[in-house]
Amino acid sequence: MVEPAKKKKSATAGGPALSGLLDYISPPGLHFKPKDVMLGEVHSRVLVINAYPTEVGPGWLSRITKMPGVTITVHAIPTDPYNLINEIKVAMGEAESRMDSGNNVARRRAQKQFEDCEKLIQKIDEEQQKVYNAVIVILVTANDPEILDIRVRNVEQRLAGMGMKARPPIHKQEEGLLSVGPWGILHPDIFNFGYRNMPSESVAAMYPFIYSGINDRDGVLLGRDSTGGIVLIDIWTRGGDRTNSNLTILGRPGVGKSTTIKKWLKEEFGRGCRIIIIDPEDEYSGLAEGCDGAVIDTGNGSKSRINPLQVRMRVPLDLDDEDEKSRLYSEEEISRGPLALHFNFLRTFFKLYLKDGKHDSTFSKMHLSCLEMALEEMYGHKNIFWDTDLTTFKPEDWPTMADLYVVIEQRAKGEKYKKYWEDLELLLYPAAKGADQDLWCGPTTLQAKDEIVVLNIQQLLEADDTLRRAQFFNILSWAWSEIDADWQEKIILAVDEAYLLADPDTPQALMFLRNTSKRIRKREGGLWVITHNMVDFMDPAIKRYGQALLDNPAYKFIMGQGENDIEALTQLLSLSDMEIETISQAKRGQGLLIAGSKRLAVNVKITKEDEMFIGNAGGR
Repeated sequence: MVEPAKKKKSATAGGPALSGLLDYISPPGLHFKPKDVMLGEVHSRVLVINAYPTEVGPGWLSRITKMPGVTITVHAIPTDPYNLINEIKVAMGEAESRMDSGNNVARRRAQKQFEDCEKLIQKIDEEQQKVYNAVIVILVTANDPEILDIRVRNVEQRLAGMGMKARPPIHKQEEGLLSVGPWGILHPDIFNFGYRNMPSESVAAMYPFIYSGINDRDGVLLGRDSTGGIVLIDIWTRGGDRTNSNLTILGRPGVGKSTTIKKWLKEEFGRGCRIIIIDPEDEYSGLAEGCDGAVIDTGNGSKSRINPLQVRMRVPLDLDDEDEKSRLYSEEEISRGPLALHFNFLRTFFKLYLKDGKHDSTFSKMHLSCLEMALEEMYGHKNIFWDTDLTTFKPEDWPTMADLYVVIEQRAKGEKYKKYWEDLELLLYPAAKGADQDLWCGPTTLQAKDEIVVLNIQQLLEADDTLRRAQFFNILSWAWSEIDADWQEKIILAVDEAYLLADPDTPQALMFLRNTSKRIRKREGGLWVITHNMVDFMDPAIKRYGQALLDNPAYKFIMGQGENDIEALTQLLSLSDMEIETISQAKRGQGLLIAGSKRLAVNVKITKEDEMFIGNAGGR
């Protein structure tokens, strides 16, 4: 049962407003009700387990110890085994008498009880196991009475699923609070209410303090989980439900996303992995410098230009099982070769650059059709046609924005579609002759041979969104060419501020990123997407592509989130109450790590060595 969202009453959202042991021992006030306790402003209820199954598995108590707002105290008091044996023999006699009477169900139950008693006598008598009077007391707390009731029901349902029952000792909450506290007291009334004789095997099998963690025996020591277990994770481990090396990191500003990703990337670089980072806000320069890598200012075209008109020989094609509506490339484009596939890229690129919002009529389908005619003519002037062998072309052999502008300028002098050609002439002026010409008008000059490369586009932060998105997409396309060049090289493409590609009017940009996510695993690579939240990706026009960035990665790290984002993530990831509490209350460097089907709360540990290497851009 999911807890409803409530307005915060204190500094913590879902758990008790008790800051430490002293507050627990001496709260501001105590008020006992028949089945509740008020610890200051915290609503509490004591439960005692008073019914058990005949058999338990390993770690049987651990299933409730990690539930939100739950504290458990186990009292195990040694007792005389011979008294227990006599009690068991009496129970066996009663069960044996019922085996010969009653209906089939009653006889089967009696038979099962008789067999269980035999096994228990064997454990005590033959195996010399010690016997304990065990009492399990549970304290459930919440900041709201409604939340308390929900948490109590969740505990009762979880116990019922294991064949156990827990009840509040009515008018005995004070005695229950004494028995659940950290002072080693078990009140006689609580003992009588819930004690159960258990062999040492069953007591030992409780082990509620499970240190789960992740230990891949190699990889990156990220930190520790909430129980103290280490998180040593190797994203290159493939098998079972860990089918790729992709990672998505989500978190609102200030929760430590950049620091976490820089630590992780630094460790992967140290393991021999090549790193390419698309960095919109200059947060990774310190990492590149610390690892003797390269920081390339892709807002400075003279030294780091990526000519968008240079045909990319490699693109992330759709998978064969992709449905027709979700495909980025048509069968016809694939069959016609690299130039046709690049036209697909150019359509998206120019829509990102020239179309300013959904209702912008200055760049319509008619404008796009005219632009395609101009592109085809421009490539023809360079003797580049659909069937041309492009493998020998050098950067200076490709047309530039100036060449495209000349074609459009000539077309604008004619009468056919004159208005559209004149519009295009104005729209493309900045890229060919104006303020944006350094960025794109000329041959590709970007070279990135270092093992860690940061592609910095901070210079474009003050530019129009259209320019930033177009260059972001241009860089992403170039990066895929680098990834696809060597299928054996371990390589990570980290895309920060990925929400910049979330344009409902141009879903092809996210489709390209989705295809990259699916194709990169075949290239010994991993796509790491870093962004604030999933809400940006949930517009109906792009939801199916944005959601793939959460569904496809085998690894996800969900850091502190806002209320709306938690709601969206709960639906997408089927988050439990404990997981919701983890991400709603996460402090800096904390979050929910998902590795395949394994989920755990993690506290990332940043060492002094990490700080030396990763710098402090983006905050620590």
